[in-house]
Amino acid sequence: MEHTEKVILRKKAKRFSLKSLVPYLYVLPAAVLVTVFFVMSAIYTLGLSFTDWDGLSALHFIGFDNYLRLFQDEYFIQSFLNTLIWVFFSLIIPVIIPLLLAIMITNSRWGSIFKNLFYLSNAVSPTIGALIMTSLLSNYGLPKLLELWGLTENTTYWLGIPHVNTFVMIGAGIWQGIGTNLILLIVGLSNLPGEPIEAAKLDGASTSQLYRYVVLPLLKPTLIVVLLMAIINSFKTFDGIWLMTGGGPYRSSETLAVTMYKESFINGSYGYGSAVATVLSVIVLLISIIYLRQTFKEK
Repeated sequence: MEHTEKVILRKKAKRFSLKSLVPYLYVLPAAVLVTVFFVMSAIYTLGLSFTDWDGLSALHFIGFDNYLRLFQDEYFIQSFLNTLIWVFFSLIIPVIIPLLLAIMITNSRWGSIFKNLFYLSNAVSPTIGALIMTSLLSNYGLPKLLELWGLTENTTYWLGIPHVNTFVMIGAGIWQGIGTNLILLIVGLSNLPGEPIEAAKLDGASTSQLYRYVVLPLLKPTLIVVLLMAIINSFKTFDGIWLMTGGGPYRSSETLAVTMYKESFINGSYGYGSAVATVLSVIVLLISIIYLRQTFKEK
């Protein structure tokens, strides 16, 4: 009798262990792909950053020379400053404007029309969007119209002016990225609990007080997600800059992502380009860790 019970218990334990493995089998393909194409690539890139490999010759270990060179390279410093400018404006304009639009849309009966209208730019791929903006800002586009209307004395190619082109491209990036933030904030506003808002109205809170002390604190989790996405996307900005200016003129509009690509695949300095990629990855990783720690603390 005891032997039979032991056999039954073993069968149940075996069946339970097999069932417990099933969920992991669904995740296994994704885990393998992430490990092979992300983790291994990151480790390989980190290793290359300590070499002077040019893609053809043998690997030669040079220690931290590439990282020391970064802080002496005026192009890297310029691209780092440009990246910070992208981050700064990506935190202000693409968050504040969608927030104001989301508040207006949720309180308007024409909300669905305006929502589709503002999201339309996001349906265009970044490459197509960059080509559209390049055409609009060419000498035969908006600058020419401003000259014909008498608003400027001559046709100015804004994308060809160092430092000015960075702000022009930021405006183009905001035009494309505003749709996603808008949808997230509309969803966040729509899912807010009604009781605190109704209680504040009954207490006589004005509209500004209602949004400052009730709505925005309740919307904080969504705002954190929007801010994190804006920061990470601004650090990774590449395709629009590459298509509109190629990082020029004189490498004045490069960001870290563009510098990484140019050093690796244009100049053939894979070791130095890997060092730039490592610095960029570490910055994004640190921001993500800070965000996650803050999120879990609040929970």
